[in-house]
Parts: sequence; C-alpha cells; structure tokens
Amino acid sequence: MRFSDIARSCTQNLLRRKSRTILTVLGVIVGCCSIVLMISIGQGINEQNEQMLKNMGNLNDITVYADGGGSHSTATSSSVSGADGEQAKLDDDAVQNFRSIAGVAGVLPQKTMSYSVDATQGAGSRYVSQYVNVVGVDATQLEESGYKLASGRLPMRAGEVLAGKSFVYSFYDKYASDSSNHRIEAGDYYCDEHGCVQSEGEDPFFDMLNSKITLITGANYQSPDDYRKVGGGSVAPSDSGSGESPTITMPYTVVGVIDSSANNYDAFTSGIVMSIDDMKTLNAKISGDTKANTSSKVVYDQVLVHTQDIKDVADVEAQIKGAGYQTSSFEQTRKEIEKQSRGIQLALGGIGAVSFFVAAIGIANTMIMSVSERTREIGIMKALGCYVRDIRMMFLCEAGAIGLVGGVIACLISAIGSIGINMASLGGFSIENIGKAIMGGDDVTRISVIPWWLFVVAMLFSIAVGVVAGFGPANKAVKIPALDAIKNDQ
Repeated sequence: MRFSDIARSCTQNLLRRKSRTILTVLGVIVGCCSIVLMISIGQGINEQNEQMLKNMGNLNDITVYADGGGSHSTATSSSVSGADGEQAKLDDDAVQNFRSIAGVAGVLPQKTMSYSVDATQGAGSRYVSQYVNVVGVDATQLEESGYKLASGRLPMRAGEVLAGKSFVYSFYDKYASDSSNHRIEAGDYYCDEHGCVQSEGEDPFFDMLNSKITLITGANYQSPDDYRKVGGGSVAPSDSGSGESPTITMPYTVVGVIDSSANNYDAFTSGIVMSIDDMKTLNAKISGDTKANTSSKVVYDQVLVHTQDIKDVADVEAQIKGAGYQTSSFEQTRKEIEKQSRGIQLALGGIGAVSFFVAAIGIANTMIMSVSERTREIGIMKALGCYVRDIRMMFLCEAGAIGLVGGVIACLISAIGSIGINMASLGGFSIENIGKAIMGGDDVTRISVIPWWLFVVAMLFSIAVGVVAGFGPANKAVKIPALDAIKNDQ
C-alpha cells in the first residue's frame, strides 16, 4: 500500500466513529494542555527568579576582593596570602592576569573615594548633593564589563566624568522651601496624608549631561547634616571641618550618563564615575602630595570581572580563587534557585503527565475497539496479499493522528490560556498587556512562560504517546489469521 492509501484509510476510519474519535481527542487535549501549562508555570517561576537575581546584580559578574572585605577596603588591607605565600594584591598586574583567563569579556578595576564628598551645580552652588559615591575606573572597560551609556560619551580627557542615571535626582535646591527643594524620580515612592504612591516622575532641576559640577572633599571634610541661613538670604554649609587640612573643590564636566544598574546605591547608578588618573589627581590634592603623578601604581579596592557567558562564571571564579583572591557572585545562589526551579517544574510536569497517561489509555482503548470491529476488514486485506507492515502502519497512523490533532489543538488552547493568565496578573485586558503577556520585558514578570520549543515538544510527545498507545492493538491486528478473521466475522 502506498502511504497516500494508508492516510486515506486512516482518515476514513477515524471519521467513521466521530463521537468516539472526538472524545479520545479531547482526552489528549486535556492531557497535553495540563502538561504544557504546568511546565509553563514552572518556566514562569524560573523567569521570576532570574529577574530577582538580575535586580540584585549582573549574573555574569564576579567581584574580586583582595581581602574579601567588600568594596571599601583600603590599600593597606587589600591583600591576602596567595597560593605561594606572597601577598595577592589587586594591582594592574592582577588586572592583566584576569583579562587573560578564558571566558572573560571585560575586567573593570575600581578605586572608591574614601573621603566624604559633596557635589554642587548651578550659579552660587544652588543645587547640592551630599554624600556622593565617587569611584575611579578604567573607562575603556565599561562597555566590555556590561555597562551601557544612556546618553553622551566616554571620558576622553582629564576633568571629564560619567554620572549615574539617578545622580541628578540626588540634588536639592538649597534656596527652595522644604516641600519643593527636591525632584522625585519615576518609580520612586512618596508619601503624604493620603498614603504612599509610586511617582510618575518629575523633571530634574537641570540636565546632567554636559553639566559643570564641583566636588567638595578633603581629609577632614565632612558633609554637613544641614545648611544654615547667612546674610542676604543665601545658604552655606556649617563648618564641620577641623581646619587641619584644607577643603578641596574640583570642577568636572559630565560627558556621559550611565544606564541604571541593579544597585541603586552605587556610583554607577547614583554617583560619579571618573578615570583612575583623575582619582589619583584628586587624592594627591587631598593628601597634599605634590610629587604624586598619574604614573604611580594603584592598589584597587575591588575588580569587576565580566564573563562572556553565564556558563563561564563558575570556571573563571574558580581560577581567580586559585590565585589567592576572594570573590563574590550570584553563581551559587543561581544554581540553588535553578535546582529548586527544576524540582518545581518536575513536580508540575508530573501532575500534567498523569493526565497524559489517562489520555494514552483512552487512545489504546479506542484502537482496541477499532481492531475488534474491523477483524473482517483485516482478514480481507490479508487474503488479498496486503503486507503485515502496512496493516500495522495503518493502525499506528490512526493512533498517531489522534495524538497529532489533540496536540495541535492543545497547544493553541495552552497559548491562549497562558496569555490570559499573564494578562490577569498584569491588571486586565489591554493592547499593551497583550504584548507584555506574550513577549515579557525587563520590567515585566510573567506567571506563565511557554518557549517555542515547548510547543514542538508537546506535539511530538502527543504523537509519540498516540503511537505507543496504539502499538499493542496494531500488533494484535497483524496477528489475526486471515481465514479466522473472515470466518469469525460472518
């Protein structure tokens, strides 16, 4: 028999008993929908966990410390004993060694300002930001380390710096009243007598890009907790320094704004990022060391190692630890969360598999009944010289067709159900929510996520279940003797 003959016979036999075929297909639909939606919910849980980790930091990042003490370790304490007993310092040699490790995309050394810093902007230093985070980095490695600019460009000469995207909202107007001396960033919460709500955002006092700002710092300088009125209605900081060391004021130009990072309290989001050379110059002025120059060696507080792929994190981190450094990353946390997610997905998939098992029993029952009703047809086919493999193929095709039709319909229903679940979690039906429910996004957490491969696997699995369920009845059909089949059916 040709395959077209087998397909035509398969279609005719399935349509001969429409009610039974429809009920069997419904069983497959229920089973397939159950397993697809259960797995999609497990995928949604996994996406939520990944989003939570991304909000905490980049999953490809490894932060390296010399003493494991955090990002504010000093030069005298930023070393530990390496494998050979020598001090493992975070200097330029260490940075070059990190860059030579396979799988590393970028290495960003960082030196944090250890003195209290204020920033001012505008005529008469009208706008003030206190306790500013200032960090010196190798700006050429920012993009390779996963940071992007929201606007502007990288610093190219001395006195040019980058600002975090939220830094402009840390300024307040010292001439304005308390109720209007600051601006609220979009997404921030503000509270009044009616409660707390999330703000849609206000325009900042000034455009940070290309702004001239002045950093105020010094060895004995401390950011004042408040400002006091002076003659003429102006405002000036109270004298909180000891007078033993002069206060340093340094002008800078913001040439680029860094896109928001996960940590809202670091310099890359709400502070100033300058070159290592500018950091050396500023520290030299504070210390009064006129002989200091930009060629002097620096021991970094921490180094950010950005891997090419999340799969490289474990190997790269192991090599860095082997060199005698302390590291921190989300690799262990990510693995634990992935392990929990897999357990949840297996549990949910198992629940759906029970429904699929019931559907397989329904297919087997339908095929057994079909064989019993068609013994005369089977006998005639054998008497006419039909090959045994063709008879087996005919019944297997019928079982597989039931699985295919049920799988296709189940995938369509599952897709619609997944979109409905996500839209309900997003607040209801709208054109915008449809796009978010299907595609997701950085600021969207979906409950149900169905990757494209799950539809393919579900349909193939449905066909496989049908074929496996029909294999027994098909074998029963081919074992029926031709003469006995004709005789018993008369």
